[in-house]
Amino acid sequence: MVPDGTISIAVELVDDAASLFTFEHPERAFYVFGPEDGSLGPDILNRCHHRIMIPTRVCMNLAVTVNVVLYDRLMKQSRDQSCS
Repeated sequence: MVPDGTISIAVELVDDAASLFTFEHPERAFYVFGPEDGSLGPDILNRCHHRIMIPTRVCMNLAVTVNVVLYDRLMKQSRDQSCS
């Protein structure tokens, strides 16, 4: 169900996940978020091009996680456009 021409990104707390702080969002990204009461399974993780995580000391619910990731994307895109 991933749209053609997009890069899938799993947002999950796994050992090989990149930090959101340093992650560069692709132009055509498709984010995959796990459920609040569980994790993404290995089948889904293996199909994603990237894995990212939000370094935090507290647990965040799904709505907060989505907002943080999309805000980070927006801010980095704005920064990149202003530098051009």
